[in-house]
Formats: sequence, C-alpha cells, structure tokens
Amino acid sequence: MPLDWKRLEQLPFQKMLVTRVLRPDRVTTALDNFIKRTLPNGKGFVECDNSLSAEQILASSYADSSSMTPIFFILSPGANPIKNVQSLAKSLGFDPAKQLHQVALGQGQDVIAMNLLEMGHKEGQWIMLQNVHLMPDFLYEVLKKLDAFAVEGSHQTFRLFLSSDPAKDIPIDLLERSIKLTNEPPAGFKANMKRAIAMYKKEEFDYRDSKIRTILFGLCYFHSVMCERRKFGPKGFNMRYPFSEGDLRDSSIVL
Repeated sequence: MPLDWKRLEQLPFQKMLVTRVLRPDRVTTALDNFIKRTLPNGKGFVECDNSLSAEQILASSYADSSSMTPIFFILSPGANPIKNVQSLAKSLGFDPAKQLHQVALGQGQDVIAMNLLEMGHKEGQWIMLQNVHLMPDFLYEVLKKLDAFAVEGSHQTFRLFLSSDPAKDIPIDLLERSIKLTNEPPAGFKANMKRAIAMYKKEEFDYRDSKIRTILFGLCYFHSVMCERRKFGPKGFNMRYPFSEGDLRDSSIVL
C-alpha cells in the first residue's frame, strides 16, 4: 500500500475496514488473511479439510457420530454420497449389499423407510434415506422415532444417513442433532489443486504409467483453473457450469 497507508500492514483489522470501503468484493479474501494472521493456527481454520478427499472427511465424521447422531449430506452438483458411504462401509468391514439399506423418499416410501429404521435400530444396520427434502413432514416422524430409539437404546453399529437438497423445510431439530456435510469448492487455485489431487488414492498415481500420471496431473491443473475461472462470471464463461468433482472423476475415467 502507498505512502502512509503502509502502516495498515501492521494493523490487519483496520486494513480490512479500508478494504471493505474500497473493494467490498475482496472482503472474503481479506477476512481469510486476517484469520491466518491473528488466530492461533489460523491457517487450519481457513483451509480446514481442503487437502482431504470426500471419503477421508466422511470417515472423520463417522468417528464423531453415534447411533443417535445422523450424518446429513447437503447435496451439491457432482456429489455422490452413496458411493462414499459404500466405500466407508467396506473400509470398516461391513458388507454394503447386506448391511447398507437405501430408500429414495417419495410417494409411499415413508412406510418402507420406517420399517428400515426399525430394523437398523435393532440389528445394527446402516440406513440411508435419500432426497428427504421431498417429504419434510415425514422428517418429524423420523425425529420422534429417533427419540424413541434413544430411550430404548439402539444397537451400537446402527447409523442413519440422510441426503437432501438445500431446503428451508428441513426441521431445525434434525439439523442440530446431525453431523452436516456438504461439498463446497475451495477458495483459491492452490486449494482447488489440493482438493482435486486428494480425490485420487495414492495407489492410483503410483501404479500408473508415467505418461498417464503426467496427463492426470494436467487434468487436475485444468480442472482447478476452470473452478477459479467461474468467479469471473460472464467474463469467465458464457454459461454457468459447476465443474464439479463428478466432472473431474468422469474425465479421469475417459483418460
């Protein structure tokens, strides 16, 4: 910063106030810098789980969960929580075909869902209710059922997974008692690059031909550039497109 304004480099909060006046579009970045500089381990708060894959984040959330704590996926373009839950089940020694039961909510599916919850509660199965935003009233019944399970005592391995589009009708009580997961694009090219590479297991890189590894790295680089370019709106692209992890995954399959 020029002239007397250079003193603001030593006053991060005051510098952020000036940024707020002159460049409100850069306040988010300024806030990230402020947190990194002023809070103990501030970098950890800003970057969080940027370098972890979806499966690693889910495994960490599972360790924090219990039979009374549902895991709630807030869906975003390209996210595939079913695949991640299946991978988690395999890694923990569960058989997804026998111990993971899924039902997509819709007309007439509430009875099936309730029966699955009863079975999972007693036998220690994993139950996944998809698209719960389509039947918000039914979720109040699920809450009552979970309260009854808490009194009765559920099997230790019982887990409830829920998936939903962002919706205002989801009961607050259900959200408060759940571990909530969503897939947000990281801020910055470096963070996007870390997230893209974290999608692949180490073996997927190590056992590939060197040319394939090089092209896969280039694909991750290209994907990160695309994600960053979205910020420029019409100057970046003519049409809005998410450039999600699903696109990166499918591109690597073609490769």
